[in-house]
Amino acid sequence: MLIVLKKIGYFIGNFFGYKDSWANIKEDVFFMNKEEVLNLFKEFEIKSFNEIERDGKTGLGKIKHWHTFEIIAKKK
Repeated sequence: MLIVLKKIGYFIGNFFGYKDSWANIKEDVFFMNKEEVLNLFKEFEIKSFNEIERDGKTGLGKIKHWHTFEIIAKKK
């Protein structure tokens, strides 16, 4: 995976972590660890980075364990 911005700009987004309860059942979703996520942003200045683990509901109201990485990064 490669994050590309042609000019100076910001990437704001999140990624699923391996501890997410979907990690072993969703074949069409990509899961990463902290180092893999940060490696995508070597050419960026990290403004905010949070690893979040919690139990909560999906959009359909089902309970699951969430493991996500939230990132805000500025292209250097």
